[in-house]
Amino acid sequence: MAAYSITYDLHKIKNYTRLQEGIDALSGTVWVKPTLSQFIVKTTYTSSQIRDFLKSYVDHDDTIFVAKIDLNDWASYNVEQKLVDPLKTTFF
Repeated sequence: MAAYSITYDLHKIKNYTRLQEGIDALSGTVWVKPTLSQFIVKTTYTSSQIRDFLKSYVDHDDTIFVAKIDLNDWASYNVEQKLVDPLKTTFF
């Protein structure tokens, strides 16, 4: 399994609940949301597969960006500790 950062912009309808349902289905609810428009997930899917999977959970005008990330080297500022801790434990 690898870690991926999924960032998004929901435009007109802004159905955040629907997107989170997609993230849950994709990751088996193994995710962290360190910022308002980002999920970090652990999955066996590739970036393209994640993007294609999530397209059915957003509107045609919404934006999704997926990148594989290295959680051995990261830093944060003003991210709540309850969100930082899982990045140190859940993903390793």
